[in-house]
Amino acid sequence: MPRNASAFAVLPPSSELGPLVDDLRADPKLGAQLLYSAHLPGSEADYGELDPPLPEPIARALGRGGVPRLWRHQTEGIAAVRRGENVLVTTPTASGKSLIFQIPALEEAIRGGPGHGLFLFPLKALGQDQRGKFSRLAEESGLPPEIAGCEIYDGDTPASKRTAIRKNFPRVVISNPDMLHMGILGHWTGWGPFLADLRWIVLDELHTYRGIFGSHFHHVLQRFLRLCRSVGSNPVLIASSATAANAGEFAETLTGRSFHWIAESGAPREGRHLLLYKPEASCYTTALQLFVRLVKAGLKTIVFTKARRITELLYSWLRRQEPELARRVASYRAGFLAEERRHIERSLFEGKLDGVISTSALEMGIDVGGLDACILVGYPGSMMATWQRSGRVGRDGRESITAMVAMPDALDQYFLDHPGEFLERPCERLIVDPCNDPVSRAHLVCAAAEMPLCGDDHVYLDRHRERVEKLLDQGHLLSSVDNDEIFSLRRRPQRYVNLRGGGETFAILVDGRTIGTVDGVRVLHECHPGAVYLHAGRQFLVEALEREERRVKAVVADLDYFTTPLTEKETEILEVMEEMSDGPLQGWLGRLKVTERVVGFERKRIHGQEVIDQTPLDLPPVEFETVGLWWAAPRAIEETLRREGEHFLGSLHASEHAGISLFPILALCDRGDIGGISYPMHPQIGSGAVFIYDGHPGGVGIAASGYANLRDLLGRIRALVEGCPCEKGCPSCVQSPKCGNGNRPLDKPGAARALRLLLGLEEPAVAWGEAVRVTLAAEDALDAGREVEDPGHRHPHLAVPQPTEHVPIVAQPSIFVREVPPPPRPKVSAEEARTVLFDLETLRSAADVGGWGYAHRMGVAIGVVCHLEEGRLEVFFESQVRALVEALKAATLVIGFNIRRFDYKVLSGYTGEDYARLLPTLDLLEDVHSRLGFRVGMGHLAQETLGCGKSADGLQSLEWVRQGRLDLVESYCRKDVEILRDLYLHGRREGFLLYRDKKRDLRLRFRVEW
Repeated sequence: MPRNASAFAVLPPSSELGPLVDDLRADPKLGAQLLYSAHLPGSEADYGELDPPLPEPIARALGRGGVPRLWRHQTEGIAAVRRGENVLVTTPTASGKSLIFQIPALEEAIRGGPGHGLFLFPLKALGQDQRGKFSRLAEESGLPPEIAGCEIYDGDTPASKRTAIRKNFPRVVISNPDMLHMGILGHWTGWGPFLADLRWIVLDELHTYRGIFGSHFHHVLQRFLRLCRSVGSNPVLIASSATAANAGEFAETLTGRSFHWIAESGAPREGRHLLLYKPEASCYTTALQLFVRLVKAGLKTIVFTKARRITELLYSWLRRQEPELARRVASYRAGFLAEERRHIERSLFEGKLDGVISTSALEMGIDVGGLDACILVGYPGSMMATWQRSGRVGRDGRESITAMVAMPDALDQYFLDHPGEFLERPCERLIVDPCNDPVSRAHLVCAAAEMPLCGDDHVYLDRHRERVEKLLDQGHLLSSVDNDEIFSLRRRPQRYVNLRGGGETFAILVDGRTIGTVDGVRVLHECHPGAVYLHAGRQFLVEALEREERRVKAVVADLDYFTTPLTEKETEILEVMEEMSDGPLQGWLGRLKVTERVVGFERKRIHGQEVIDQTPLDLPPVEFETVGLWWAAPRAIEETLRREGEHFLGSLHASEHAGISLFPILALCDRGDIGGISYPMHPQIGSGAVFIYDGHPGGVGIAASGYANLRDLLGRIRALVEGCPCEKGCPSCVQSPKCGNGNRPLDKPGAARALRLLLGLEEPAVAWGEAVRVTLAAEDALDAGREVEDPGHRHPHLAVPQPTEHVPIVAQPSIFVREVPPPPRPKVSAEEARTVLFDLETLRSAADVGGWGYAHRMGVAIGVVCHLEEGRLEVFFESQVRALVEALKAATLVIGFNIRRFDYKVLSGYTGEDYARLLPTLDLLEDVHSRLGFRVGMGHLAQETLGCGKSADGLQSLEWVRQGRLDLVESYCRKDVEILRDLYLHGRREGFLLYRDKKRDLRLRFRVEW
């Protein structure tokens, strides 16, 4: 809608902020930039009644706190919890949802019942906020801490405090998913009494558990509920969420439970003013001018930015331009120390601050007191986040203002052209896949470590039977001797499963004092040498980045510039796993290496933001391997688009965006879980190409799901692009809120034509030519891909479009990526098989020859070969080494124990040959080690599996050699070969061996494939 008088809504006479909005419209600086305004009317309160009513002490406490009566959604929720139903509440921010999960625990305390509550919050700050609210309400109700105590158990809780909590569990424990996964489930036996009396589990901000994080959390919750069932409890789930199109379906999928869903709010809502600004110059300048104007008008204001750097830049500019006002304002973001964040939260709540400039860290429901205005610097990326942030203001019966200052991104510009959509656009769907295979397998191992899986455990064994079998085959899971229980190989596998993927943390030091932290993903971008690091509006110049020590050294600075990193990104094909050809369409699934390099940085003036200079950097790349799909756009498509006057790269880029937006339909993921990149010429393919890949190291099955339905996916993309009524592209078709290139270049008509060509619905202008082939041997791979014209970039090294989605790189290893390679098996028939088992004893010790690295000098005292098919043993002395070697060479399979690293090397001292390469070998020590991850001696395996041990050891054999008793050495070596034979035959016949886990005092089976 163009700017005209009709764009502005008529305000009701009672609008208390109407005069201020009129002043903003008339403001000489801001008025011309105000493109659209609307007034959203408020709503009246709708009260409800409880039967039976609240206990009198709680009712009095609520009355004193300004809640004389409960709203209808609150009474409906409390009544459902009393009936033992799971409850989901999706009413707006500041509608009092927290009382629905606080009151049941307080009623239990008044009754003197044993019931406990576990309140889970995705952010630590939310837990801090809720602890204060619960404790105040309990105190006002006359309930002492020993009856209605509430404690936080998370990563910031000191060890001594954690011990005290476990010794005397409070009524309510507040934690987060990460601590539940690592600190509680991994040590759950110490929580037995708490679990036995657990009545309520609160899941606040449920919408955050979408995508892969949600897949992880689904399994964390299932593991926890499994342990609750084992001690006889069945807690009720009480969940709250932001408004979403499918919140009820999402909650049931995430938790595996049905819910009483409450979506209608009974809380009153005052009117809201919505303002859309189209900046004449910098969006940041406009946002800062509006912020100053609102704060000076007496409105407590919050500014939401889309990046930490922008948060700090705005605050630093405020400090320079309005130093007096800046004293009443704070910046807030992740990376601040915990005590610093708590101080800002308290100051906001107590009214000591008039404003805050924040990233999304304050988007969720931390109570920061009465805020009046919200400024969005750029569209937040979803309507759900938009209304969530807008809901932070307008509490306590006051009108509020929400203003979006558009960025130059095409997505923001779309809303300026269609402002009505900003009000009418529905909230997005929430997506989670509880059956994601790699994630499921990782958590199955954790579950088995917490409590053995057994035949009665239908939740895990029935739903995951095939996964359990695969984990048993891989050695991640082991069964008991009688095969009725399944255990984890590792005792603490939780350490290897990262729920969020933030990676390692770096401390930022100034004069030896830690002022903040930064994660391993951002450290190269924000804290490289020469970077200006901004913290609470102050400047610090980075002098050194010490990666091994995980620290950044900086000094206080007063500079007239800030820095931005210059980056390159590449996608290299490592392995083609599958390929398909369907007419013109060629697609692949394979392993990719995604590499990002910070190649330099720019210095920009604080005033005007013009570039001062560029400085190159030589920093190590950040890279991870993942799984992705890609399809080719060969020369015929490129030539056809050029002849039609359409932008080849823009067409691929647009189809990539549309593909990512539709991927959740096919793969049950969140858009934030996938990345994409488009190339006009990828050197390993020899043509244009579009890549879509899992944004999680190792891959988590998302791209594989899309590849299996690739033609369907491209058909859906075409239908979306062609069916959208917009002319050049919009958020509903080809624009992405997370595009690394600001949605440039995009060519919607070209994307539709390219897809029609790929699907065989349109003929190209030139012949298709030969099929495209993927080349994996390209060394200087992606240099050629940079030599393209791309008006969306100002730097030559950024000519290739960047991945449209940025996904955190996980630094920790994952337990579900290790596959056990099968032992080498010669392809011979049973009639041709000549299997020998072999062992030898030496003339000299390692100490005699200078160490184990000189095994070729140790000499052969006795060698014993068992001809398995013939059932006979053959003995060789040192003088017969040549004959011994010939016997081994005649075999179709040589079996030994530590044969590659020891026996073969001893023999090589006589012949100089590398038998590990020459002979088909099965080394039982290596095979067992590959399955268990640690070495187990042959004597131990024999004792536990066969019930017999070795007759002697190597030291005793050497002593017999010195005594000249080769007859005893021969007897010992024969016995070892017989044990080796019996172990091998047992494993081949039964499919498993046994060993004893001494720490757990368990005899366990592990599978072998011999």
